Amino acid sequence: MLPQSKFAELPAHAKRVPGGVTHPKGFVAAGVPSGVKKRHKLDLGILMSQVPAVSAATFTGNAAAAAPVRLTRETSDCSRLRAVVVNAGNANACTGKQGLADAARMRLLAANGLRLPVEEVAVCSTGIIGVPLPMEKIEPGIAAAAHAVAARASEQFAAAIRTTDKYPKFGALDVALDEGTVHLGFSAKGCGMISPNMATMLCFVTCDAVVPAAAWTELLRVAVAGSFNRITVDGQESTNDTVIGLCNGASGVEPGEAGLALLGEALDAALLSLALSIVADGEGSTHTVRLAVTGAGSAGQAEAVARAVANSPLVKTAFYGRDANWGRIMQAIGQALGREGRQALPARIAYEEVVIVEHGQPAPLDATAQQRLAEVMHQPEISVSVALNGPGAEATLYFSDLTHDYVTLNAEYST
Repeated sequence: MLPQSKFAELPAHAKRVPGGVTHPKGFVAAGVPSGVKKRHKLDLGILMSQVPAVSAATFTGNAAAAAPVRLTRETSDCSRLRAVVVNAGNANACTGKQGLADAARMRLLAANGLRLPVEEVAVCSTGIIGVPLPMEKIEPGIAAAAHAVAARASEQFAAAIRTTDKYPKFGALDVALDEGTVHLGFSAKGCGMISPNMATMLCFVTCDAVVPAAAWTELLRVAVAGSFNRITVDGQESTNDTVIGLCNGASGVEPGEAGLALLGEALDAALLSLALSIVADGEGSTHTVRLAVTGAGSAGQAEAVARAVANSPLVKTAFYGRDANWGRIMQAIGQALGREGRQALPARIAYEEVVIVEHGQPAPLDATAQQRLAEVMHQPEISVSVALNGPGAEATLYFSDLTHDYVTLNAEYST
C-alpha cells in the first residue's frame, strides 16, 4: 500500500488500494534477477503500457548525469513513452562512451522484446557509480523480464529497482471523479544521496485516465515540484534522478477541468507520501522533519534558509539525539542570511506547537512545555517552523536526521 505520513494526507476522493504500477488498466510489469546483485535478488525491471500512452519525465540537473539519463532525455520521445527498462546495482554513470552504448543496447533489447519502437522506451539505472555495466548479465535479464511481463507484477517491479532501500516503495489509488473512477499506480526507490532539485531516486507513475499530453506533463511537473524537489537526506544531488509518468487512457474516463484538478490533488499527495518515505528510509534515518520557513524577504532567501537548516549536519545530528538545540538552527539561518540579513533573523522558532524562540531570544518553558518538547523529540515525524522578520516569502522542506548507520553504510558502500 502507498506509504502514510501525517504530512501527506490524501484528499477524500482518493482511496489507497492494494497494488502498484500495474493497478491502472493496460499496464504490465516484471522484476527478475539478472545477477548484478548477489544472492539471486531481483535487480532488473520492465514496465509497459499495452496501448499507446502520453508521458512526462523529469531528470537530474547534475552535470555528471548518467548514461541512461542522457540517452533517454536526449533521444527518446519523452512525450509518448510506453515502456521503461530499469536495472539496479549499477548506475552506469561516469562510464564514458561505453556507458552510452550499453544504455542504448538496453533500450534496443527492451524495445525488441516488447515489440516497440526504441524511441518509446526509457532507460533507468541506479547503484554504484563509475563501474561498467555487466552486459553479459543485463542482456539475458532484459530478455527474461520482457518475457515475464504481467498485469500483477507491481511488487516484483518495486523490488527490482531497489538499492540500499530497506523496503520497497509502491502503491496505488482509486480516484473518484464525476466522470468516473480512474486509477493511479506508483513505484519509487531512494534513501541516500538525496537533495532537493530531484533526489537520488527513481519514480514511476502510471495512470489510465484520458488526459492530453500537455495536461499530463503539467500535473506531473507540479507534483514533483511539491514532493521530490522538497526533500533532503544528505544534500547530495544524484547522477541518475528520474521521474517518469505514463498515462494511457485505458479506463476510457476523460476528466474535465475540475476532474483534472482532482486528479492533480491525488497525484500531489501520493508523490509527497513517496518522497517522505524516502526521507524516512534515509540510510539510518530515525526522524522525518518538516521545516516551514515564513517571513523571508524573497523566495530565494526562504529557500536558502530552509536548505541551510535542513542540510546542516549539526541540526540533523541534534534531531538524532532528540536534542531540541535551537542554537544549531539559529546558526544555520544566520549563515544563510549572512551579514546583510541581521534584521531578518528569526522572530520565532517552534517545534510542533512548542515555541522555543520568541523575538530572537529563548522563550521561557514551564514544566508542562518542557515535557511536551521531550515528547515531540521522540516522535518519528516532527514539524518545525521558523518565522523570520521579513515580508512573508515561504519555503518548506522535509529532511532526515543523521545517524551512525548513515556513516557506516556509506563508508562501506563500494567495498
